Amino acid sequence: MKYSTLKYIYGTIPVMLILLTAGSIPYMFLRKFYLLFLLAYVAFLFIFSKVTKKDFILFLKLTTGAFFFLAINYLFAEREQSFQKLFANSVIFLSSIIAAIFYVKKCPKGDFMEKVYSCLKIVLFHALLAFLLSFIVTPFLTKMNNWHYECSTFLNLFYYLPDTHTVQLLGINFVRNQGLFWEPGVLQIFLNFLLFLEIFVVKKSRFIMIMTILCLITTFSTTGLFIMMIQLFFYAKKVLIKNVLFFPILMLFLAFLYTVTKENINDKVYGSGFNSFQVRLFDFVQPISIANANFFTGVGLDDQQFINVRNSVKYSVNLDVVGFQNLEKGSSNSIMFFLAAAGYPALILIFIMLYNQQFIHKNKNWFFIFIVISLMTEPLLLRPFFMIFVFSGGVKLLEKYQWKIS
Repeated sequence: MKYSTLKYIYGTIPVMLILLTAGSIPYMFLRKFYLLFLLAYVAFLFIFSKVTKKDFILFLKLTTGAFFFLAINYLFAEREQSFQKLFANSVIFLSSIIAAIFYVKKCPKGDFMEKVYSCLKIVLFHALLAFLLSFIVTPFLTKMNNWHYECSTFLNLFYYLPDTHTVQLLGINFVRNQGLFWEPGVLQIFLNFLLFLEIFVVKKSRFIMIMTILCLITTFSTTGLFIMMIQLFFYAKKVLIKNVLFFPILMLFLAFLYTVTKENINDKVYGSGFNSFQVRLFDFVQPISIANANFFTGVGLDDQQFINVRNSVKYSVNLDVVGFQNLEKGSSNSIMFFLAAAGYPALILIFIMLYNQQFIHKNKNWFFIFIVISLMTEPLLLRPFFMIFVFSGGVKLLEKYQWKIS
């Protein structure tokens, strides 16, 4: 194997480690070790990449700002916060800052997204294999669990939720595809990310695009199908300009996807998935009430204390089947959770930095909308993979306005 190929593989390993922090099962079961190992790994890469004085000052500014925010949030929280949670968030912020500076300042332009693209293809093919083998390995599944999560696994290679995430199609029961992640809704985010890169950025392989679409369908995720429909609509407009003959085939496929998506949405709003829809609606509405009462600092980033806060009578929200007294889990909406936990100014700053991220430049506006929608469906914002995009925007803003703060 050529040296350049080996170098690329070794360079892809930390990106895969970072990606798996966003809802993967290995991360969920090895969180403490995983975070510390990731911090040590990215720090090693950063230190041995010939750090300049300018890079170090940039690191100090971002770290000071991040730790100041965490300290204020910790001290002014509505309830006493766990120091362990504060330490975990500090490690996440620190590793994200180091990685953001490293990939923005020390690596060639486009290098980070090229490696993300490679990692997403690994995620894709693993998920396809897991779905195809699910019919064979079902008798050999074993349970794995920790204090807050349980799933079935085959040799710790493939993961399934046969008791809670199944769908019937043509009389056959399918276990919804979750790939490496804790539920199908997380997998769809990365598959749609890959579809975004394939359609708008790299444009390398129609085969990868088709496989990604098929894999997205196996997640049976309402949000995933909806976002995919939007992306394929944009793609159809491009195809119409370049290849009129291919357009009718694409439109027929879009019509099929529309039917599947519509049925999925109807089931969530009016059918058997009604309770899930109500919970997500609750997770969107209630944090606004909490944030309005804690406008500047929020109630604290400790997700366990947040559960106690949201169950307080003064933050009750009456919906058809969801009451504030029966929510024993954290919020599924990480954007609205952050609003309630950190306050309006912090969320606005997060949005500004995310919009100014330094890795995606083509169709930047749609990418921003896609990420925000995705993070409103899963508790993933405060994960290194997404925080790297946020802090890369912080790098840009500090460099752009450095004359004002130097």
